[in-house]
Amino acid sequence: MADIGNVLGGRYRLIELLGQGGMATIYRARDSQLERDVAVKLLRPEYGRDPDFLSRFRQEAQSAASLNHPNIVSVFDYGQDPAGPFIVMELIDGEDLAALIRRTGALSPRQAAGLTAEVARALEIAHRRGIVHRDVKPHNVMLAADGRIKVADFGIARAVAEAQMTLPGTTMGSVHYFSPEQARGENTTPASDVYSLGIVLYELLTGRRPWEGDSAAAIAMARLTGAPPAPSAARAGVPPALDAIARRAMALEPADRYPSGAAMADALEAFLADRNAGAALGAGAVGAAGALGGATATGVPTVAATGMAGAAGAAAGAAGGATVASGVARPNAGRIPYRDDAYARSAPRDTSGFDDRRPAEDQDERRGTSPWVWISALLGLAILGVVGFLIVRLLTGTTELPVEQVAVPSFVGQQFEAARVAADELGINVVVGSSVVSEADENEILEQDPIAGSTIEEGGRVTVVVARGAEQVEVPNLINVPEQQAQQAIVDAGLNIGTRSEGFDPVVPVGNVSQQSIAQGILVAPDTQLAYTVSQGPEPTPTPSPTPSPTPVPTPPPTAAPTPPPTPTPTPPPTPTPTPPPTPTPTPTPTPVRLPGTAGEYRCMTLDEAATVIVEHGYVLGDVEDEPEGYSAAGDGLVVSQEPAPGTPLDEGEPIDIQVYDPASYPFPTCPPP
Repeated sequence: MADIGNVLGGRYRLIELLGQGGMATIYRARDSQLERDVAVKLLRPEYGRDPDFLSRFRQEAQSAASLNHPNIVSVFDYGQDPAGPFIVMELIDGEDLAALIRRTGALSPRQAAGLTAEVARALEIAHRRGIVHRDVKPHNVMLAADGRIKVADFGIARAVAEAQMTLPGTTMGSVHYFSPEQARGENTTPASDVYSLGIVLYELLTGRRPWEGDSAAAIAMARLTGAPPAPSAARAGVPPALDAIARRAMALEPADRYPSGAAMADALEAFLADRNAGAALGAGAVGAAGALGGATATGVPTVAATGMAGAAGAAAGAAGGATVASGVARPNAGRIPYRDDAYARSAPRDTSGFDDRRPAEDQDERRGTSPWVWISALLGLAILGVVGFLIVRLLTGTTELPVEQVAVPSFVGQQFEAARVAADELGINVVVGSSVVSEADENEILEQDPIAGSTIEEGGRVTVVVARGAEQVEVPNLINVPEQQAQQAIVDAGLNIGTRSEGFDPVVPVGNVSQQSIAQGILVAPDTQLAYTVSQGPEPTPTPSPTPSPTPVPTPPPTAAPTPPPTPTPTPPPTPTPTPPPTPTPTPTPTPVRLPGTAGEYRCMTLDEAATVIVEHGYVLGDVEDEPEGYSAAGDGLVVSQEPAPGTPLDEGEPIDIQVYDPASYPFPTCPPP
């Protein structure tokens, strides 16, 4: 932990401690070159002693810096210091969702849906660039003072994913949100982030996590042995639509979840757009808004209570432990048409003008001549007029009051964010309906519905089609799949069948694919060649050559009998020395066949065997995680997970990280690998 006042990288002076955990410490710092305040996340010093980790950490920070989206925390810089490696990020004035849940408990359904939709939009941007967060949880989602959601830690999620599980105080915080495939040590895909976001939505709706346990194994087993729970079972009043969204996101199989963050966001925004979906939740929404300290233009809670007004808002804010500032809640200008019951309302001002402290005779005098009698009569007539107007509209089948119409401008050719800001000023919403491959700039609007010149109700939406970058497709999983099915999967994914080879494999059955040239989940251009290796089964033990029979020696012809020599004294025969039995030659363990330049299959080997084979393949042994802790020192633990996965392209000298478990004490995973 660095001291306040220290300068990291010769540029960032630490001025305030913002928070710390088992993995890193966060500071407010001053950038001496650009004269601005930034957030610096300083990792533990032990990370800086691992050159392999530093290389991965730098690559991930560079990838995160390429993400530019309003809902993603910007990464400005990366560096190393004797105090540890660090990254420099955008400074967010607010709190994370974990602190919000601790402070307020469960949120209203509409607020939870709005927050989760913003996170899903941010994840979709990263997924399009081939970046999977791998650690989506409330602690990594910031809520800025202006109500905007910011997702953090894209830069270090992958680099410390393995190391974090072994640090005290951090294992349980992450395992609560791991997807089943992460718990099994398999490759992560965008579907893994969707699963974790489903757990976050469940926690926002109920105030607690869907699965609890006293160990990482217990939590993982609980989610692998049962269907995902419905939020309404833990908290009454959750709409069925949100039940369905949360349960689909938490589906056990990735194929059963939402295919992308955008699909999940669309489902949540469709719920928010249905003004009847939360009709029965009005009172709860107002109460929750008070506890959160206010609402912003997007209808989500803020950290500073700047959107509350009147006595009702002040009372609710005080109950939630927040200081409430005077003001009136701004009308909704976000892209989600939230209901009016999401905002606090001011109590009516006393306008009676009657003062009980006046003398009785003065009050009696006012009774006869006061104009308030006429005002009361006029107010009664106005009420009767409103009631009559509503009755007429009910009889004519119209129950809604007229809504102001807004002329739709042309958004075609504009960047989506610029169009959204312009739409907010008009009181309408712009949402992305789809994206297409185009030569236009990324996120440029190509089409809109309704077209320019049309009129829509205030608060209505305009659906647009935006341009996206070069189209990419996801590489399917071919490992342990029959060859014919693997070829069909390659074609269905929009790829070309590459070079076919055969090789022995001790685990994969004969005829199934044992290696693929590009790992599952990687995004590549369409028509990319995907080569694979078909298993021939275990390598047979070589048969020993037969021992040749001795050649008989010919008997010489008989000769004349010689004169017999004198009879010698008999000598006792020598005692024969016993010959030891031959030592059997051990049968060599077959080495999995792999394509040149790709990681091999090291799962289901002992630690000693895996370390030897990794070096033979031209790589180095990276991080070793063991369960129970310290078990790997024996060298006979079973390797059940590796990173990178088998078949992943890898340069010579790169590290291979593995997980080792005691098969006798750990219930899963099993061998052979899936």
